[in-house]
Amino acid sequence: MKEIVVDVKSRETLGKNPSRRLRHEGLIPAIVYGAKKDAVPVVVDPKKILEIIRSESGVNTIFQLGLVDTEARRHVMIKEYQVDPVRGNLIHADFVRIQMDEVIEVDVPVQATGEAAGVKLDGGILDHVTRQVRVSCLPGDIPEHIVIDVTPLKIGDALRVSDLPKSDKYRILSEADVTLVVVTPPAKEEVAAPAAEAAPAAPAEPEVIKKGKAVDEEAGEATEADETKKKEAKKPEGREGKK
Repeated sequence: MKEIVVDVKSRETLGKNPSRRLRHEGLIPAIVYGAKKDAVPVVVDPKKILEIIRSESGVNTIFQLGLVDTEARRHVMIKEYQVDPVRGNLIHADFVRIQMDEVIEVDVPVQATGEAAGVKLDGGILDHVTRQVRVSCLPGDIPEHIVIDVTPLKIGDALRVSDLPKSDKYRILSEADVTLVVVTPPAKEEVAAPAAEAAPAAPAEPEVIKKGKAVDEEAGEATEADETKKKEAKKPEGREGKK
C-alpha cells in the first residue's frame, strides 16, 4: 500500500481569532500528541484529512505527517475531529503519534456477507445489533473490517463476537457474548379495527306535551268564557225592570 503523506505547518499563534483566520484561508488548526512527547499545534489542509476519513479504513488509517520545509515525518492516526454542525465543514483535527512496532487498540467495523436463510425464505429481518468490535494489533495489521457470514441464519438465530473468524494478526478484545446480528421475524401488518357502529340516535321527543298544554290552555279559556256567560245570564234584573 502506498504511504500517505500529509503536509503540515507549525502553528505559532493559538486562540479563537487565529483559528478563524485559518479557516477563512481554507486551512484548519490541528494538534499532534502522544508517544510521551509534548503536544505540537499545527496547520493542515482539511481536504487531505477528509479524504482519509472517507477512505475504506477511515480513522484507522495510518499515515505520515510531514513538516513543511523539513525532513521530519511521523506516523499518526486521526484520534478525533470536529465538524461544523451547520455547514458540515471540518474545523479541527487531533492526531496521535503511532509507534509502528507497538501494539495499539482500535475499533474495527464488522461486515456481514451473504443473505440469511431466514430473510430469503421466511421474510425475516437482519438486525445489526453491534457494528464494531475492539481489537489489539500492530498498526500495520489493522484490518479494514472483519467479515462474518450470515447465510445459514434462520429466524431467531444470532451471531456473536465469539463467532468471528480468528486471526494471528489481531486479537479481539470485545466480550465474546456480545450479539452482532440477529434475524428477527417479519413485522406483522396491523389490521385496522372495524369502526364501531354508531348507536342509533334517540328519537326526538314529540311535542305532545307542548301541544297538550296549548290545547288545555285554549280549553281552559273557552270554559272560563262559558262560565262567565252563565253567570251573566243568572244575574237579577235591575230596578228599572221591576217597575
